[in-house]
Amino acid sequence: MKWQDIELLDEIGFSAYEKKALVTLTMFGVADAATLCREGEIPTSKIYRAMEKLGHLGLVNIQPTRPKLYAALPADVVVDRLIELAREKAEQFAGHAKHLRSVLSGLPGRLRGRQTFVDLALGAESHIKRHLIRLAAATSRILSYVEQGDLTAIDQATASRFPVLRRIARNAVERQVDHRVIFGFTHRTAPRLMEFLRDHKANVGHLTGIRYSGELGHPFHVMDDDLVILPLDHPFVPEGRFASLLVRDKDLAQSLTDGFETLWRKAMRNLREIDFHPGISGVKDQT
Repeated sequence: MKWQDIELLDEIGFSAYEKKALVTLTMFGVADAATLCREGEIPTSKIYRAMEKLGHLGLVNIQPTRPKLYAALPADVVVDRLIELAREKAEQFAGHAKHLRSVLSGLPGRLRGRQTFVDLALGAESHIKRHLIRLAAATSRILSYVEQGDLTAIDQATASRFPVLRRIARNAVERQVDHRVIFGFTHRTAPRLMEFLRDHKANVGHLTGIRYSGELGHPFHVMDDDLVILPLDHPFVPEGRFASLLVRDKDLAQSLTDGFETLWRKAMRNLREIDFHPGISGVKDQT
């Protein structure tokens, strides 16, 4: 066995000696402290505290004899208990996170004047994991204009078990965020858009408004009052999306908000307004 094989125990907060004690006891089944120290290379000053913690967590049995004897539990029992501990830890963190959020949000700002921050993320995966995930922290408003490249990037992230839409939706529901989306499409990409909406139906139910428009070629997101995400696509790049910019700037956010509102008034309210007849030159003319 290699110690790297049990690095997952670090997630529970185990020290190196606690990990050694648990593994050594599992090998012997029943052992006293002297055996664990000798075979596990654990200092005698550390073994009793380590075993007390393991016993308190329900990972080993302790017999209060002289000397104390420790008995290992079946592997399935240990792993199931570790899963319970991880869930309890996550639930506790989530419970305290609300207070942490209010504390961090309430810190007084000390910067004055216009402060612009720009971050570049390369690749579709970084766009999702570094930039789009920021929408899951919105407090009041999200305005999104998305196109084919956005749908592809989100589908790829979902397939790789990074449910970015679910996280955005959960936060939006909890905080009652006003989240409106305009889907840009062409006659060619409209079927793909409808497939996307069907596949992600469970994670778009929180949206306060959806409309449809001809493609502009410049997708964007505006979050709250000052955060902007600008995805970057290019036809010569196989994945389409090669980067994105995250910009914190109130003036830019306001300009895009104004543009979004203008497009919102002109956009279609229902996909049934699309005419798929081959003779139609494109849906862009209908918007």
